[in-house]
Amino acid sequence: MIRLYVCLTNSCNANCEFCCMWSSSNKKTYMAFETFKSIIDSKIDDFELQLEGGEPLLHKDLYLFMEYAVSTGRCKKIIILSNGILLDNHLPRFVDFNKYHKVPIQIKMSINYWLLNMNNNLIEDAINYHLSTKYIDGVDMFYNVRMRHSDEYLKDLINNSVLKDVSNIFYLQRYGKYEDEEEYDLPFIVQNIDDWFLYSTDGTCFNKDIIARSNYEKELD
Repeated sequence: MIRLYVCLTNSCNANCEFCCMWSSSNKKTYMAFETFKSIIDSKIDDFELQLEGGEPLLHKDLYLFMEYAVSTGRCKKIIILSNGILLDNHLPRFVDFNKYHKVPIQIKMSINYWLLNMNNNLIEDAINYHLSTKYIDGVDMFYNVRMRHSDEYLKDLINNSVLKDVSNIFYLQRYGKYEDEEEYDLPFIVQNIDDWFLYSTDGTCFNKDIIARSNYEKELD
């Protein structure tokens, strides 16, 4: 089994000051369907598909991409990274997609100080998303909690809630907009699959080089 990490857009609706992919509301690059199709068609193995950004829920062809991946018969799981701002509108569609195609969907929602400042109800919203999908086979929520060293309160918020067992809590990493923050560690990905590949918004493959993909995204409009 392999995993394809595909960045669908560098546009985002959050403008986090530490973004590891240099995404922002000022960036306007969206992956074309033919580019996405060529990525999927380049592999012959069964795969998991992780859709990233930016904010992937901003891409108008998101469901077309998902439909094509599943149509190959080789897509065994879809993982969607999101800041959660648009999730109210999309979560019912993800549930319907799973019911029809029987392909597991995991939504990995970000929680951090920036998003919490944007939405004071972020934790409550995250809990509601978790509870609304808890008993739906094939759709689940997971939470990536990114902290500065001064954000220990976030750990307490999560550990004192029902989100404790469905969250990964970690410090920000030294790349992207935080590339010069030497108090933080360099990035790494721990995998439990056979192989994996990183793709930028224009379809360029960076294999397993997280920092190189980030630096490349910095230069895209």
